Amino acid sequence: MNVFLGIDAGTRNVKVVAYDREGSAVATASASQSVVTPEPGRAEQEMDAVWSVTAETIQTVVAELEAREDDAEIEAVGLTGQGDGCWLIDGDGEPVRNAILWSDSRAAPIVEDWARDGTLETLAEICGSRPYPGMSLPVLRWLADEEPAALERATTAFSCTDWLAYSLTGERGTDTTEATVPLLDRETTAFEPAVFEAVGLPERASLIPDLRAPTDVVGTVAETAAGETGLPAGTPVVTGAIDVAASAVGSGAVRPGDGAASIGTSLFTQVIGDGPGAEPTAIGMALGIDDRWTTAIGSNAGTRTLEWVRSAIADGASFDDLEELARSAPAGSDGLLYLPYLSETGERGPFTDPDARAGFLGLSPTHGTAHLVRSAYEGLTLALRDCVDHLPADPDRIALSGGGTRSSLLCQLVADCTGTEIVVPTNDEPGATGAAAFAAVGVGAYPNLEAATDALAGDRTRYAPRPSTAGTYDELYAAYRDARTDMAPIWDSQAAFRTSTDAAGTEPTADPDAE
Repeated sequence: MNVFLGIDAGTRNVKVVAYDREGSAVATASASQSVVTPEPGRAEQEMDAVWSVTAETIQTVVAELEAREDDAEIEAVGLTGQGDGCWLIDGDGEPVRNAILWSDSRAAPIVEDWARDGTLETLAEICGSRPYPGMSLPVLRWLADEEPAALERATTAFSCTDWLAYSLTGERGTDTTEATVPLLDRETTAFEPAVFEAVGLPERASLIPDLRAPTDVVGTVAETAAGETGLPAGTPVVTGAIDVAASAVGSGAVRPGDGAASIGTSLFTQVIGDGPGAEPTAIGMALGIDDRWTTAIGSNAGTRTLEWVRSAIADGASFDDLEELARSAPAGSDGLLYLPYLSETGERGPFTDPDARAGFLGLSPTHGTAHLVRSAYEGLTLALRDCVDHLPADPDRIALSGGGTRSSLLCQLVADCTGTEIVVPTNDEPGATGAAAFAAVGVGAYPNLEAATDALAGDRTRYAPRPSTAGTYDELYAAYRDARTDMAPIWDSQAAFRTSTDAAGTEPTADPDAE
């Protein structure tokens, strides 16, 4: 039995899954890893530690395959992982410093300066999207200013996935999805050194390694890596893609017009098309396959809302009971509207406002607990529709993944609120599935990604939008859009109030014995 290994190295967890040609996960393993926070707003990982955790997780899957009685043989390895950030190595292949992650905000003042002086627009014109602080180019600018000695030692700038490919094969490269923003020309999808000139780092363009498509074979497992992972030396390793693109592919979204969305601790939406689009808060990524792009918009809203409602409003009810409570209220929650901006960092898409906060609007004495709970579910799906409506094309269908798909109510509400068919693959690791699909195509096991994902993504549960609720949710969405726009000055004043309160400190407790 031939299998394809999909490796998904997330920020907090590494997952390795072996799939047979019918899409069954025949062996799987996962392990957690830590993030270093040297200062508030900073996020780093020790590069050797990330490789060590990944190698041990691979070894667990290899051992499980070897224990089987069907002589499972690993045909190829595919990769995906957390995107962006800056993972630097020197000429000997050794890490220069800890990796600076996508979630790190130390370069935020630099990006703010670029926004003021026009550099940000110049970069967007070149690559199609505006870079954010956790991307490689702003981080490299920060390193040039703050840690020039470290940058001087560096010879190659990687992403997480690139680092793992190098650790497996000894080959240096990066894929098109990872490099698109902020490094590629949006018209040619070729590396554009002008981005380094735009930020005053022309001499650092040499840090970018060779560009590859996600289905290219980057190399084969080297002897040293074979000893650390248990993989047979010489096993083909396929470049893979950033986790956003791999998750779309692993969910079955590969054809133009296919959409994908994830409901987890945050929301993420994307659509496959033939260009990057022009939405300011969207990120376009070239797939490097048949001129296809995926354009994505993320929101900070997510299942944290349901966890908060369960704890604060529903008296610690189980999630099953929470869903039943929501089902007992009518569609539209009798006019109660919930804005799901519960993150302390506000909102990032499809609008950006660090001061945005959650809240219920339209509350009256006729509303009970069931209304509050259902409104929270509906608020999440309205936030997802808000992202979908700002994508460059309307998806023909949306492949849904993430922890939120455990709720059939939430899946149905996404279909109802977006007016789009929702499909939920049975394989619950879309990143690893996408990585395995890239690997399978890369070694010729399938002629294209469509065939690979049809085989590997598994069966799908489908949710059709219900015509009976269409008018209700269209009306509720219009109110939602108006509300989140009109709330901006109120959020500003609330932020100022929080700042003034923090500055004043805690009010002293009165002394009952004082005169």
